[in-house]
Amino acid sequence: MVRVSRARGSVTYPARFLLVAAMNPCPCGDGGTPGACRCPPAARARYVRRLSGPLLDRFDLTVRVDPPAADDLVSPGPGEATAAVAARVAAARYRARSRGVMTNAALPASGLDGSVPLDGAAQDLLERHLRSGRLSARGLHRVRRVARTVADLGDTGPIVGAPEVAEALFLRGSRALLLGEEGR
Repeated sequence: MVRVSRARGSVTYPARFLLVAAMNPCPCGDGGTPGACRCPPAARARYVRRLSGPLLDRFDLTVRVDPPAADDLVSPGPGEATAAVAARVAAARYRARSRGVMTNAALPASGLDGSVPLDGAAQDLLERHLRSGRLSARGLHRVRRVARTVADLGDTGPIVGAPEVAEALFLRGSRALLLGEEGR
């Protein structure tokens, strides 16, 4: 639901939506191009801090998109055929429907153990992230749902393994990823 509150009252509307957001890597907007950013580190950190942790925790995917290389723009290589991607997505959606939901994002937290069974290595990986504080309880549920989708897209079977969880954690990103500090 979406609730709009004003001085004279509030109105609640039913809603089911997909939020897609974008932001520049830094205040000047050139932070994605090596050597082009004019922002001091403190300004970059202040810029990213405008996004609160609880807000970021609600994003399932956080992906940094760097500018394409000139060669990729001039002479793009062959990509995967749209029909092949569409077939893989349709198969993954079929698997989600067999669990009683339209998409894995709709899986209830209470049913994740049954819908997203984890192997030992996947459980260990999630536990390490939880213990280190890099993952919250809310984030845990979101990562498990994304890992289920990754497994469905790869048709790897009913058990979700460490590779799928690692990919879900990578796709979740972090403030360090937003700041371009993933290698530091």
